[in-house]
Amino acid sequence: MKKYVVTSLACLAACTFAAAGCGDGSSGSGPEDFAPRYQPTSDAVRGGRLRVLGNGDFGPLDPGQAINQSTFILVFATQRAPLAISSESSSALMPDLADGMPEVDADHRVMRVRLRDDVRFSPPVNRRVRSDDVRYAIERSLMPGVANGEIVTYLDGLVGLGRARKGARLHPHRAPVIAGISCPSPNLIVFRFKGSVPPLAQAALTLPVTAPVPRAYARPYDRSIPSAYGDHVVASGPYMVAEDASGKLTGYKPGASISLVRNPNWEPASDFRPAYLDEIDLESGYTNPLAASRQILSGTSMVSGDIPPPPLALESAATEYPQQLMIAPSSAALYSSLNTQVPPFDDPNVRRAVIAATDRNAMRLAIGGKTVGNLATHFLPPEVAGFEEAGGVAGPGFDFLGAPEGDPALAARYMRRAGYPSGRYDGDARPVMVTDTTTQGKRFAEILRQAIESLGIDVDEVQVSRDTMYSTYCNVPAKRVAVCPDVGWVGQFGDGQTVLDPTFNGAAIMPVNNSNWSLLDVPAVNRAIDRAKQVTGEEARAQSWGRIDRQITGLAPAVPIVWLNISYLSSANVNLVLERSATTPALPMISLKGG
Repeated sequence: MKKYVVTSLACLAACTFAAAGCGDGSSGSGPEDFAPRYQPTSDAVRGGRLRVLGNGDFGPLDPGQAINQSTFILVFATQRAPLAISSESSSALMPDLADGMPEVDADHRVMRVRLRDDVRFSPPVNRRVRSDDVRYAIERSLMPGVANGEIVTYLDGLVGLGRARKGARLHPHRAPVIAGISCPSPNLIVFRFKGSVPPLAQAALTLPVTAPVPRAYARPYDRSIPSAYGDHVVASGPYMVAEDASGKLTGYKPGASISLVRNPNWEPASDFRPAYLDEIDLESGYTNPLAASRQILSGTSMVSGDIPPPPLALESAATEYPQQLMIAPSSAALYSSLNTQVPPFDDPNVRRAVIAATDRNAMRLAIGGKTVGNLATHFLPPEVAGFEEAGGVAGPGFDFLGAPEGDPALAARYMRRAGYPSGRYDGDARPVMVTDTTTQGKRFAEILRQAIESLGIDVDEVQVSRDTMYSTYCNVPAKRVAVCPDVGWVGQFGDGQTVLDPTFNGAAIMPVNNSNWSLLDVPAVNRAIDRAKQVTGEEARAQSWGRIDRQITGLAPAVPIVWLNISYLSSANVNLVLERSATTPALPMISLKGG
């Protein structure tokens, strides 16, 4: 899920390459050479096979469990939600599965969505998509086996939502009924709210969690925890996971690869996605980003997935392969989370000490310096409403964020405030830090470990693949992971709620698929978020979320690192296109060059 001061970030992205000639009056590559493309090229041709190289698994395949960028790459190709984000602007919506924009009846607190009648599920379901499929997708998201908190976040106020959440806890093996969702006809779904229709209710219908799921087909798989639907998923979009004649998925090898082929039931006339490619292979396990980057740049028919190109690869791409590099401003904040419920990080002064001790400049340099974006001083990224109100680039002015290279003396003062007279920790807690095995993840862990151990806190470290870091550790509160040094969140719709609500609201904490990695659960913050969610008007919302950002930043639940520009590499024969909302490769828009 987003929006930015594009001019300044694009300039930073280009001018950090010394050999590109930026800023010294010499000729060379400019910002436009690396500008992202959000629409297919005019000379796109059909056919061919594309390889997408990634570090971790691009799953889960279940759209109800898709909450991170790598899963959005897959879902945008295989599923259709009622609405989509326009390629023109990340805050502009357009119909997708819906046959027009929703009708909002403010007087009656109702939102009506009419669906197209020419969209069909892939085999083995082979029938048209109906309104009940969208209803079931939303209701099943409350089940422990799916556990997606986005409906509670963005459709809060639905009649019967509270009762449905309780029902899911009492009867975890079946989807609860949300009384406020009804399907008067196969083409119409109606949402009724207790109060006013939430400001982001329409935008929420772009999320993967609202992509249709056939009730009768999926219900047996949803009885398990976690749901097994992902192993039997059907598509509503142009591509599907390869399967055999019985409907068994053959194109998914967990942790290794996902093979996509055309959905034979997809009707091109019904979809804005042209779907040029015949086959797409998403390949995992590329733990050496420099080697993978070189393979993409010198090879054919490849693009990068969740592999951030390291500085050497970025410099090489900018100087030798400028047409194969895209640097896209995104509404992404990259940070290191500190578990506020695990000692000694349950003390805000200890967390402030960690931030004060951390060399955040070194962390940014580890992933490309200014190339990757501005050094973060709070959590709302540029172009998200509330960024300027929270302090803009300079930040809210907290002293523990005042020295990007680290301030050991200030860190010691915060430790003394936490009750450690020597300025160093003297307790016996040994927190666990879990990081991924990428070069970036390991470097972040090294820098953060140095900062934490300089305070006298010994850390146990676990290194796993990036998808495992999220799915098995950082996204599971019961694991009591104290530090996740390489996490981040991409905002959506240009709205501050999409950045701060899922990640710092105590009500957003989930037993699995959790995105509040710091487990921040402060009543004053929760109340402020609940009030801000109902605020209408662009300016008023910006003020509300800016204040909340300052409030959260002062509590130090994470070490802000950078507001991220996202870089992607492609082979010379690939017309790379990005999906604007998630800033990921838009697989159904990408084509191979002819000749």
